[in-house]
Amino acid sequence: MVRIANALGFLILSAALLILSLISYVSMRKETSIFWAPSFSSSGAPRIMLHAGFRSQFAMNFLDPSFIPLTSSLGEELQQKKPSRWRFNRTAFALQRKEIFRYVDVPSNFSLVKSSVRLGQLMHFDYSSHKYVFSVSGSFRSLLPDSSPVEKKHYNVCAVVGNGGILTGSSCGPRIDGSDFVFRCNFAPTELFHRDVGRKTNLSTFNPSILEKYYNNLLTIQDRNNFFLSLKKLDDAILWIPAFFFHTSATVTRTLVDFFVEHKGQLKVQLAWPGNIMQHIKRFWKTKHLSPKRLSTGILMYTLASAMCDQVHLYGFWPFGWDPNTGKELPYHYYDRKGTKFTTKWRESHELPSEFKLLYKMHEQGLAKLSLARCA
Repeated sequence: MVRIANALGFLILSAALLILSLISYVSMRKETSIFWAPSFSSSGAPRIMLHAGFRSQFAMNFLDPSFIPLTSSLGEELQQKKPSRWRFNRTAFALQRKEIFRYVDVPSNFSLVKSSVRLGQLMHFDYSSHKYVFSVSGSFRSLLPDSSPVEKKHYNVCAVVGNGGILTGSSCGPRIDGSDFVFRCNFAPTELFHRDVGRKTNLSTFNPSILEKYYNNLLTIQDRNNFFLSLKKLDDAILWIPAFFFHTSATVTRTLVDFFVEHKGQLKVQLAWPGNIMQHIKRFWKTKHLSPKRLSTGILMYTLASAMCDQVHLYGFWPFGWDPNTGKELPYHYYDRKGTKFTTKWRESHELPSEFKLLYKMHEQGLAKLSLARCA
């Protein structure tokens, strides 16, 4: 009886695996346009090849009936030898900006200012229980700007640079640097990658956890020197520090505050400390049927950019582990070490494929230009 049961279990498992493989194969036969490497036959016509290993992972983890038409459109666009015929829809963009302003007053919510907080005021955190608080100290208040850094500021074409591995080998650096204002995410390095991501930085976000992850909480002189030199590269840029997202950032924020007070006058970087801006931004994106546990930094920067810029161009927004242009595997970040495997840890908090789907539809509608192909 035991042998029969074991044999039966094996047959059921084999059948299940066979069914999953068939589903994956049939799905990709219908839509073979998202992860392909374009090559050409003797007649010159493009021949589509799927990247091995893509079918099962994408079909099982990300395949959504509403995503299929999008991937078809994307594949057709990337197959074209000519650049995408993206056209800016000024009217639609203006309407979207007006809609965003119904939920978020970007200039006012961009940063706390000295006049908006008082000494000893208790700040709450957007993503933590209301029981957690941060007491505004004199040191913290001294670092706040007198007025919003973006008040009455307006730009023509802005680039929002995500950190996706798709930027590797993209040669998009010159195009990014040609923008009037460049947003970057999470203090991402540019020096060794400038050919693909550019050098220009007008604003970079800085999650306090970066201090823990890359600068050892400033525990040694070397750590402090490294952090100081990294900040020097951002002279005159805005460092946008979302200190009030999580209560777990409170201790690191205090370390950060002490460092900036100590080096006041030695750094030209402009500090911006948003208050509880996320609750407003989340309400807007919820109207677009996007309500993940946490919005990504990239879509947060798009929200700010849409209020400050006449056009927004997006780079590095591709949340998948394969290059849509070549089919080759990609790291999660463009700056990850060579050989680093694509991570899916973001699934714990973000819904990146859903965000991407929405951004690509916005691209098709002329609201934002989403760059996925090589720039040169």
